[in-house]
Amino acid sequence: MNRSPRPALVLAVACAVLALGVTACAGGGGGGTGGGRSGGGTPGPLMTPAQALQKVDALLDEVTSGVQPALRYRDAWPEATVQYSKGLDEHSLGYAKASRQRHVMTKVAPAKYGALLDAVRNTWQAKGYRVEAGPANLQALLATTAEGHGVSITIHPAGNIDIGATVSPIPVPEGQDPFGTPTPQPTTAGGAPDVMPTYDDPYWSV
Repeated sequence: MNRSPRPALVLAVACAVLALGVTACAGGGGGGTGGGRSGGGTPGPLMTPAQALQKVDALLDEVTSGVQPALRYRDAWPEATVQYSKGLDEHSLGYAKASRQRHVMTKVAPAKYGALLDAVRNTWQAKGYRVEAGPANLQALLATTAEGHGVSITIHPAGNIDIGATVSPIPVPEGQDPFGTPTPQPTTAGGAPDVMPTYDDPYWSV
């Protein structure tokens, strides 16, 4: 479980933008609460972790199904990030966000980066999402759905590509992973997550 003191919209993308989400509603009396150290207003009805994960995966599927030829990918284990208020009186807002990263395992040549980003942008715009550019130092796109959920795609300088989605609110996890027992993820010799693409494609890799 992660703790994020910032409720701003940025996406959870490994090594770079890993905290994407919609702007959270600050604490208050409205809405239901999801437990935690201090109750606070949630930005909407609480979803169960299973419901949130289903929504996250559907948002990721939208992206990958909109890219042709199809890409190979591997999903990271989902994460729950408790939301906290800003300022000196920092406290739990009573809910968490659910997110997951989808690592692209197909090698994408730099000459095809523009085509990939265009395909993703077109998919989101066709859905009516609000799309914006990511950080200036990265080739990335962020988008917000009509429901206020966040999605992103980031092309990292090393050539690995991450697609991410974040939805909320879910209950604050109480000492256990709300998504079950994490499955082991591939790692490098140094123990870091291995997210580098390994598959060649006659279109994307040249």
